Amino acid sequence: MTAGSEAQPSARAGEPQVRCAEVSEARQEPMAGTAPRADVWVVVEHQPGWGDAELARSGHDVRVLMARASRSVAGPPDADERRRGDLPRTRVWVGYVTDEPMLRVGTVAHPADVATWDLAAVAAGSMRAWGAPDPDPLLLVCANGRRDRCCGHLGGRLADALWRGPHARRVLTCTHLGGHRFAPTALLLPVGALHGRLDLDSAADLLSGASAGTMRAETLRGFSGLTEPAQVAEAHARVETGHLGLDPLPVELPGPDGGSDGASSVHARVQPSASAPAGAPAIGVDLVRRTDPTLLACGRQLEARARWLVA
Repeated sequence: MTAGSEAQPSARAGEPQVRCAEVSEARQEPMAGTAPRADVWVVVEHQPGWGDAELARSGHDVRVLMARASRSVAGPPDADERRRGDLPRTRVWVGYVTDEPMLRVGTVAHPADVATWDLAAVAAGSMRAWGAPDPDPLLLVCANGRRDRCCGHLGGRLADALWRGPHARRVLTCTHLGGHRFAPTALLLPVGALHGRLDLDSAADLLSGASAGTMRAETLRGFSGLTEPAQVAEAHARVETGHLGLDPLPVELPGPDGGSDGASSVHARVQPSASAPAGAPAIGVDLVRRTDPTLLACGRQLEARARWLVA
């Protein structure tokens, strides 16, 4: 087991080792539009592991993750702390990804303290002034082998490699980002960009690029602040225009629910970025909803999965 991963479920005797990430990549399954929806991410550091993973919850478009830093970065309590019974306070990051993206960091006495937070109030902005600003991008790599072997193995290996590099202090492993079949997956805060099929170079580029205000689209699953069809349209427009900005391009979809009302097709308009030349036109993107058999996780059977694609 890699240092960055949690224990992985063992396969039954004679069970073929089918890896969902290998199947997805072999089938060239598109990643755009697979980011989980969240306007706020709450990241709770829990160095001993994720035995308290039940604290990871969601509601009101707020998602709570349990996370770990590299042990060499976090460090164990020193001898005096152990004698006194003192435990280091728990770091918590709160990332608001819409409107004006921001990342705040503070501490609580125990991870369970976050379980008392009112997620509706958090969604309304109650934590925008909490703690202190964290000015640097943060990358969370899913390495939860309790949920999926690909995440535990591939995500853990990626985190270990990143922890040996210059970005070690800005990398955490975390409990669950969905999209096991795209492992290694990661979340970039504060913009809320989900990425998949990462390797060491592309993951390191995410952090160095984000520090300079740029982000490449090759590994992008989508921005969590957008609906699924908007994620697909935005990712398509990035590729078409070569846009490398860190914030999502503005997407216009018909209807109040942005195409999530059961429609089988929708036309999206993606507006140019603020840095585009004056008079740059919007990009029209026709989207269709299609159902395909998909291996969502290791050890499962193919399941019908509806998703939005560029027509």
